[in-house]
Amino acid sequence: MPKKSKLIQVPMPEELLATLDSISHEQDVSRSALIREACVEYIATSKKAEDVRRYVESYTKYPEKDEGNWRELLAAEVWGEEDFSDWEK
Repeated sequence: MPKKSKLIQVPMPEELLATLDSISHEQDVSRSALIREACVEYIATSKKAEDVRRYVESYTKYPEKDEGNWRELLAAEVWGEEDFSDWEK
């Protein structure tokens, strides 16, 4: 079942409207579809930027600590106690 849409009115400068109309004509989509897609992309980009900002903030506040040989410990946990000494380097 399609989601219910609500009709809105958005004042827009004439130059921007002319550009939207030109792009919608070139892409053979309605002006409304073009505006909806632009809004969806803007929201996704904003959310991604906020996620990155929060990640950087968290990493800055709680940086990784060098825990020594964590890679070897993880490998041993995943691969078990296999003997790789005969592998060529």
